[in-house]
Amino acid sequence: MKKYINIILVITQISCSSYDFNVDTVTADQLFKNIRKNNSSEYILINVWSTWCLPCVEEFPYIVNLENQYDSKDLDVVFLSTDWDENSLEVKQFLKEQNVVGQHYRKKEGDDENFINAISQSWSGVLPFTGIYDKNLNLKAYWEGKRDENFFKFKIDSLLIKKG
Repeated sequence: MKKYINIILVITQISCSSYDFNVDTVTADQLFKNIRKNNSSEYILINVWSTWCLPCVEEFPYIVNLENQYDSKDLDVVFLSTDWDENSLEVKQFLKEQNVVGQHYRKKEGDDENFINAISQSWSGVLPFTGIYDKNLNLKAYWEGKRDENFFKFKIDSLLIKKG
């Protein structure tokens, strides 16, 4: 009996510790600084989403799949939540449920207009927003609203073919 209790305790510790990952809160400048520091791919896909946005939640698994399908020298994926501070635990839970292993951040509250313009001057603020940037963080393509996985694959492959 004691052996089973110990096993249960170990499993509980492992599951709780894997749930304890950080989601850094960033300004746009901090986001781009982190991306420059942590990415060496030809392209970086930034997906801006929120837990309260149904199209974002529906689209999210497609973006996670992209992260797994492309070689890291070709594409890095960065997730950026726009959830408020009070929803930070929901963000962590959602990321865990989606098995996100890549970079993930949460937008610092306030100054939305400047943040939006820093991500893309063409972005209206509609969620989800997905932008593909080159390694120098020049915006190459972007989309507002939900798209399907085939749409993303086509756009990414088109950029990679042009580059190659």
